[in-house]
Amino acid sequence: MSSLRGGVAYDPTGVFPPTIKWLLIANVAVYVLDGILLPAFLGIHLTGILGLTPAWVIERGWVWQPLTYMFVHGGFFHLAFNMFALWMFGGEIERLWGSGEFLKYYVLCGLGAAALSFIGFYHSTVVGASGAVFGILIAFGMLFPNRYIFLWFLIPIKAKYLIGGLAAIEILTGISGSGDGVAHLAHIGGMVVGFSYLRWWREGGPADRLRTRWRRRHLEVVQGGAGRAPRAREAEIDRILDKISEHGLESLTAEEERILDEASRRPERD
Repeated sequence: MSSLRGGVAYDPTGVFPPTIKWLLIANVAVYVLDGILLPAFLGIHLTGILGLTPAWVIERGWVWQPLTYMFVHGGFFHLAFNMFALWMFGGEIERLWGSGEFLKYYVLCGLGAAALSFIGFYHSTVVGASGAVFGILIAFGMLFPNRYIFLWFLIPIKAKYLIGGLAAIEILTGISGSGDGVAHLAHIGGMVVGFSYLRWWREGGPADRLRTRWRRRHLEVVQGGAGRAPRAREAEIDRILDKISEHGLESLTAEEERILDEASRRPERD
């Protein structure tokens, strides 16, 4: 099934959606530059400039750090874990939302992680995309709660239990102050912002209106190439979109996929 998101055709079977692809490229490029090339040829690192040191943001005015720290990692395995989790859990979310909405959510979660770092790591340097990635995990758990994930590639467990357990561990570890050198409070910041954003976006007065506008902007139902579809068809589209939000794309029947695919075939707008 293919659909249109903001005038761009998306294929749910694609391996690397656009935003995730460029995030992977950017993160790997910064790692190679800062972790290999610059130290080898010039003997310098960019971590102090691009990483997040809250005291320097306030005292030196290095206001770019709450954004750039997400592209700096403390080692190969730190980078590999974050990028694997981003690809594994973020791909389906980007296909569902579209690239622009996904990128906005990713950045918001990263900024939420940075904000909590000002409380817990004012004089320390925080690096990595983990806060944004934990926000992606929360979104996956909320959007696809009953999707099975194979823990250690062997043990099937529903997303809501696995991600809920990870969130609980991070909260307990962050509150206890484990001193393991991991910015657990930043992870909590990403999760809290992600959860709050999705709850506000999906539920309650203004959130419902926002969701309706988002739907109409990304999926306009047309019939015969012109005009609006009957109200009954619009209600059916809304029901299918709600089903995707609750149970994921894999929950759709063949007929529901056909309806959604036909509804997505609309003329592009400037």
